[in-house]
This record gives sequence, C-alpha cells and structure tokens, in this order.
Amino acid sequence: MALKEKMLRRTATIAPTVVEYSKDVTVEEDEDLRGCQVFCFPLLYQNSDYLNLAYQIYDSFVEKLNPKVQLTEKMIREVIAKHISGYSLPKANLKNEIIELIVDNLLYYGPISAIIRNAGHDLNDIIINTKDYIDVIYGGQTIVTPFRFRSEIELRRIINRMLSESNRKIDEGHPIASAKLNDGSRIEVQIPPVAANLDREGKPGSYVTIRKFREIPLLFESMLDGVQMDFKMAYFLLKSVQGKLNIVVSGGTSSGKTTFLNAITRFIDEGDQLLTIEDTKEMKPQMPCHSIRSFEARMENEEGVGAITIEQLLRTALRSSPRRIIVGECRGPEIVTMLNAMNTGHPGSMTTVHADDTKEAIIRIENMFLEARPSANMTFVRSQIISAVDLVIQLVRFPDGRRRIVKISEPEKRMEENGIVSMLDIFEFKRNAPAGSVSDSSGVFNAVSSPVRSINKMALNGIEMEKRIFDPDFTVTKDMLLSELKKFHPTRMCGWEEHYMSEIIKNSFQDGKSILERWPNLQR
Repeated sequence: MALKEKMLRRTATIAPTVVEYSKDVTVEEDEDLRGCQVFCFPLLYQNSDYLNLAYQIYDSFVEKLNPKVQLTEKMIREVIAKHISGYSLPKANLKNEIIELIVDNLLYYGPISAIIRNAGHDLNDIIINTKDYIDVIYGGQTIVTPFRFRSEIELRRIINRMLSESNRKIDEGHPIASAKLNDGSRIEVQIPPVAANLDREGKPGSYVTIRKFREIPLLFESMLDGVQMDFKMAYFLLKSVQGKLNIVVSGGTSSGKTTFLNAITRFIDEGDQLLTIEDTKEMKPQMPCHSIRSFEARMENEEGVGAITIEQLLRTALRSSPRRIIVGECRGPEIVTMLNAMNTGHPGSMTTVHADDTKEAIIRIENMFLEARPSANMTFVRSQIISAVDLVIQLVRFPDGRRRIVKISEPEKRMEENGIVSMLDIFEFKRNAPAGSVSDSSGVFNAVSSPVRSINKMALNGIEMEKRIFDPDFTVTKDMLLSELKKFHPTRMCGWEEHYMSEIIKNSFQDGKSILERWPNLQR
C-alpha cells in the first residue's frame, strides 16, 4: 500500500489521542488537559518522564526486530501490544499513545504524523525550529506545541524519509531542499550550516516547514459562513467569474489566496477548458474532471539541470487550447506571458500575487514585468496591465485568524499624478475594532463604486448583473444568492465523493445548524 494511502487510512480510522474527562473538570484543574483548548496534545509529549519511557520501550522493541523481515503496520501493532505488556505504565491510556509513537517513528514521520493525526482538517502549517521546537499554524493562528524530536539524528532521519518521496536528497554540500509529500503537502528544509539556530543542547539544528493542504474542499458557502465576504460581494464575484473577468488575487502568506481561487472555480462553465500551472500543485478546481488539466513545475536535479519553469509551462499551455488559465502564483518573468494570455484570447484567467493592497498588487506586477523585460517602456507595461487585469481582490488574514476580502478594485484607464495606475475601489471592508484591539477583526462590508468596465465585459460574455447591488440602500438577500448558487452543485467537482459532503456537514456547524440547513442549495 502506498504511503499516502496508509496515512489517509490512519487519519480516517484512528481517533485523536484524547482522554475522556468529566464535564465538570476544567483545563486548569487537570494537567492532562493542557493543550486541549484547540486540539489535544498526547500526554506523552506533555510529560518528559512519559516520553522517556516511550522511547525506552521503542528502543527495546527496535532491537528485537529482524531487519530482513518486511513488517506491515498491522504486524507491528500486534507485536507492539505484546511487547508493551511487559512494562508497568503510570497511566493506562499511555499504551495506545506509545503504540502510535512506535508506528509513527518506524513507518511515517515521527511527531509530525502525530500532529497531523491530532490536528485534523484545520491544520495549515507545521514549523520545526531544531528538534526542540515545533509550532503549528492551526485555523490561521500560530500555536506552540509540546511536540519534539528526541535528537537531531532522529529529525534528519525523518527529513530524509520525507525527501525520498520526491527523490530529493540533502547534505552539507546542498543544505536546502524543496519537495512534495505523497499527500500533496509542500515541504521546505534547511540544515546546518544554512540553519544557524542551536538546539537546547547547544548543537546546530535543522528547520522544516510543511504546508498542509486541505483534503476536504472549502466551499464558497463556507466562506460566507466565515464572514470572509458579504452577500453583495459574493453575488458580484459569482457573476465576475461567470462573466470571464481576468482576476488577480492579492494577499500575504496564509491569507487564503489558493483556497479562495479553488472556491470560485466552481462558477466556471463546464465547457471552458481550464489549465492550471503551479510550482507545487495546490489547486483543486471545483469543476468536472474533463474540464481540468494541471501542470506542475519541476526543480533542477542535483546536477543543476532538468528544471521546468512556470514560464515554460505557460508557453506550452497556450498551445494546448485552454479557454482559461490559472497560474497559482506569479512571482517572476511568467507575468509577461500571463498578461499576454489575458490580453489575447483567454478571458477569465486568474493568478495570485503577494501584496498588501490592490494598488500595491499592480505595482508588484509592474516590477515583475520590468525585471523580466528591463528595456520595456513603462507606458507600454502599464497599458498591458490595464487592458489585461479586470479585477484585483485583496485578502487579509487578521491576528485572530479570520480571513476577509478587504477590497475589490478595478484598474482604471488613467494614471494618478505620481504615475501609478489609478484603481477604482468597488467593495471594501472597514474594521470597527477600537484602537489597540489588534485581535478584533469585526467590521462591515461596503459597496463603494459601480465598475462600468467590468459590467460591460460581463455583458459581452452574456452575463447580466443586478446593477443595484452597488446602491448602499439595496440589499442582496439570501434567496437572491441561493438562486445563483443552486446552479452550481458541488457534485460537479472533480473527485467528488459522498464522504466529502459528510465531512463538510460534520465540520460545518453554526448555532446548532448544519451547512445543509443554512445552505439548502447543497441538498441533492
């Protein structure tokens, strides 16, 4: 069985390591509940004596293994259970945790597997800073965990196991490596001498960053439930995708740019052949399988050859008869080809850029264009951008972990006095948090202006939009939005399975209502 299948099976069948407590017991009253405010940490990693005992059992178990015998997880579990019976455990529930630790270290990713299993679907990133410090980004917030590796040797062994899934290696001569795990997660590794921090023993330690991707898709309706946008914004965005506007999604790291792109692809017509291009495949367009083709760039090998860049993939994509193109992220010379594609026969294309404002996103695009074509005339560059880009959507992740669309803007066909492309703000989010309350992301969404250019392009592509949505006194009702959403049931998604909907329903409760009660358009 492939490692990915094993990991998915374990995640689906093994419950998180959680101890049952009386409802009267609070986190403060029982040390074993520490860490359970967000997700429960195994007791082993909260108590050094427990962890030392677990590794003592692990070492004695490994010594008895026959290296010539290929053991399966089932066989290991059966033998471990008998082996542990010879030890006196301070807590009965430690037995299962020790079994998991041994299996994780022998077959999987050690403490990393324990984190993935316990955290579930809201895990965004795992950040390892030497063997002693492992933080996670969970639900958009950074959390310090008690997880750790026993030694740098153990950490390096797991690093090599993860890199081997992409046939990558790392050593002092090549101390940086990027790879992809079998489940699609992205991994970035740095080892000494590049990694300069010392662990608690005063020795150089390695760094690992794992970007975990959602297995269960986030639906547009879930974004509305999370108040990432209001109904007016949602209606406008739905029509914008249908109307084949070229869209640039802007935001910082972990602001949800790729997740947002995935969600709005659901409104692309089935007949529009979509081609996605990414450094590491993250996108899962919510469209029928026959409508999607995905390209993934390739890094150079250890000899420094064999690289396939996004720019090369974009050029071959243009010869592959796509109707729309999505580039996961533009960060270099590929922006030139991307703008050409938007300008020449591929309306409805999309990409993302790193920027903190819609106006800054345009400046970022200008800079990337000039880096690729230093001799280009600035007037020409700006005219290319203005004619290609119809909308810039700004996403922000606030300190409380909430993500919001804070601005939707349309590039205007004129320049400001300082030579910067003028932007027409269509929608904006205004925070109403009091001064000094950095963790409060509450606020209101407002319609600011009516985008004549975007509306006209939608009309050319056969999409009529209710223009009154830009009137502050006009309300987009839920029924008005539902009438549009019901045309795009998620069963059209490539790879859709029944368990997707059951998982979405199970994890989407709000005020006691399931997502199907809140969004009847998802009913079959």
